[in-house]
Amino acid sequence: MSSDSKNKEKQESSDWLDNPTNVKRLIRWFYWLCGIVILADLIFSFGWHKHAAFSEDSSLHSIETIPAFYGVYGFIACVGLVYLSKLMRSWNGKNVLMRDEDYWEKK
Repeated sequence: MSSDSKNKEKQESSDWLDNPTNVKRLIRWFYWLCGIVILADLIFSFGWHKHAAFSEDSSLHSIETIPAFYGVYGFIACVGLVYLSKLMRSWNGKNVLMRDEDYWEKK
């Protein structure tokens, strides 16, 4: 290897996220940010309903007034989509929407 390629490798590997302590610090900040958002959601959802402005003449459904309902509903919907896509890929060991690896090489 030439000295230029060694210098490039050193420069590329010295990024900010290559240091494990920085990654741990970043993850910790994300956890704190998520906690603050959840806390703000809980505080504000006890005072008023977030979507009350859209329901002028109709009453709100009781399940929508539960704190963090939309976050939990969205999480369950995403998990359901992942499992549905796994079922669509293969059903009882048979490929439904997935082809064999050598599908295009077969004649």
